[in-house]
Parts: sequence; C-alpha cells; structure tokens
Amino acid sequence: MSEKIDLQLADLHLLLAFIPADSREVWIQVGMGLKAEFGEAAFDAWDDWSQSGTGYSPRDARTVWRSFRKSGMGMGTVIKLAMDAGWRPEKKELSREDKRRFAEQQEARRKERQAEVEADEARSSTMREAVAVACERIWAEQCLAEGQSEYLQRKQVGGHGVGYFSRLVVLEIDDQAERCQIWVGEDAQRWLGMVPKPRPAHLSMLVFRKGCVAIPLRDAGGRIWALQVINGQGTKLFPKYGRKSGCFHLLGDVADAEVLAVAEGYATAASVHEATGWPVAVAFDAGNLLAVGRALRELYPAARLVFAGDDDPIKPGNPGRTKAEAAAVALGGVAAFPVAPADSSREAA
Repeated sequence: MSEKIDLQLADLHLLLAFIPADSREVWIQVGMGLKAEFGEAAFDAWDDWSQSGTGYSPRDARTVWRSFRKSGMGMGTVIKLAMDAGWRPEKKELSREDKRRFAEQQEARRKERQAEVEADEARSSTMREAVAVACERIWAEQCLAEGQSEYLQRKQVGGHGVGYFSRLVVLEIDDQAERCQIWVGEDAQRWLGMVPKPRPAHLSMLVFRKGCVAIPLRDAGGRIWALQVINGQGTKLFPKYGRKSGCFHLLGDVADAEVLAVAEGYATAASVHEATGWPVAVAFDAGNLLAVGRALRELYPAARLVFAGDDDPIKPGNPGRTKAEAAAVALGGVAAFPVAPADSSREAA
C-alpha cells in the first residue's frame, strides 16, 4: 500500500494524529512500520506521537525503537491503521516526473534503511561476542561451586552446576562504545553509584549479588554465551545481547543415558533430574525448547527426548504446553506435564 501513496517524512505527524497511541500493540506496529520505511529519521515523529498515549516513557521509547530490526510490520500497516481511523491521503494526479521522483526517494530510503540494518547487525554481532567473553570471565573468575541460595532452598532443589557469589559483581554492557566491563566488590558499588539517572539507553547491566545463582548458557560445543542470574526472590535476568537460542544448561551425566529430558526453567529441570535420575537440559524458555531439542538430538541421537513442559492454562495459548508438544512432535520425542494432586485445591485454600 505504501508504494502507491507519496508520503514524506513531514507528512507523518498529520497521519499519526489519526491513530490512538494507547495500545502497546499498535504502538509497536506503528514504530516498526515507520522505521522500516524511513529508518532512524522517523524516530522523532514516532516519539512525538507516542507521548499522546498513556504510560509514555522516553527511555522505553528509545529502547523499543532500537529493538526494531529488519523484520516486522511495514508502512502499509501504518497507513491502514490511519485510514481505518479516518485519514485520507491528499488526492493529486502524479505526473511522470512525480512518479520518477517518488520512486527515487523510495529507493534512496530503502538503501539508507539497509545500511542501518547492516550496521545494527554488525553492532549486535560485536556485542554478542563481547557479552560471551565477559560471561565466560565471570563464570571462571567470580562464580563459586558452593554457596547458599534462598531461591533454591524455597524450590527445594539442589545446585547442579550453578555458580554462587560471595561479593557484588556487575557486568556493564555499553553498545555505544561497543564494549563490556566487569566491576567487582567496592569498584562495582562505586560504579553503580555513578550510573546516570535516568540511565542512558545505550547502557545496560547485569548485577550479581551475594545469594544469587548464575546458570551458564552453553552451545552444543560447550561454549558459554550468557549467564542467567536468579536472585533470592526468584527474579530471572539475562544480559542484553546474550545469546539464548539453541543454548542450554545440562544437569547430570548424559553418557549412555537412555532418556534425556528438556525443561524450561532451572527449578523444573532440577526437580525432574532429582526425581528420575535422568540428565535434564534447561532451555530457559518455551520458545527455545525446539532449538535445544534439535541440538541435543544431534549430540545424543540414541537418547529418547522427553520435554518436561510447563502447563499454564491461564496464560494465553498456554505456551508451555503447546511449545513442548510441538517440539516432541517435531523431534519424535515425548511431552510430559506435571499432574496436580486431587486435593491440591483444598491444600491451597
């Protein structure tokens, strides 16, 4: 649709005025469409429009805008939203010269956007590698093999290959400078005190405190690409740019194992491992079950895969169950889910 309407950057404010900015789904669709068509130049128009919605946050807007990459909605979606709300493009007959100029402008914007995408992908690749190196250092130099974790105690599971911390460690991730730095102890405390408020969008961090556990995310070759940190309250965090797809943490010995299970989270994996004795891989989220299953199938073709899925019927689409079942079908495995005791409702009350 967008290629048939001569839209310039200056036209966006009027077009966007017809679209309510209160729905986050619409907000994201509009941002994707504008960036796909006009690239970074459209941020100001999107940001100005965003402020007309509820719950606007400048930091959130900048962070979300940077997350829009080459895939997603196009400008046609934005135009349809505006037209559904009553906007109509100015009707004018385009001359042959106008059509030529319009085509040239579109091609120039396409090339600019492609250059932005390539630069963004190059930066992401650089940062992914930097985060991996930093996480490997933290694992090797700061993680202890033994320690205490309120989270593991509450879940009533042991620490199988996890790391503990005896002091404050901060992983600083600066994608503007394209670097990662590790701060430890008093230096980490001082650095946290110097972080500007509000924190600039290019700066993120992962904080490890005493009582936290770290779980390594390894690829099929054993390399650490990221660390998941879980604090005493059970909050789970990953570093920005940390690779997750196809990475896992393995509990137990897989050698000659007849059954190999895959679970979403660490606590579920540890529970299954301790109850059955099976080796269990932590996939870290439902969307990663299939990728991890494929990696494990290549590494251990003789083992039977069991996907120990989460069953969350109150979540839309019950992703824990649907993703586990889909992975089992795709890889010839089995999907298994917990069964609540018959009197669980009475106990909960």
